[in-house]
Amino acid sequence: MELGNMQTWVSAALTDEDTCVDGLEGSAMNGKVRDEIRRRVVWVAQLTSNSLALINRL
Repeated sequence: MELGNMQTWVSAALTDEDTCVDGLEGSAMNGKVRDEIRRRVVWVAQLTSNSLALINRL
């Protein structure tokens, strides 16, 4: 696996997570459910960001 590909894929995952959180803004979903989904996606986004930082140091 090439480093450039890993950077691209992890960066794309981070973008997808941001898009997911943005999509929850206008949702008619129950507030508690929406907040829990947002909390979990933000947690995964933090992990993804950390992963990208580690990959960028390789």
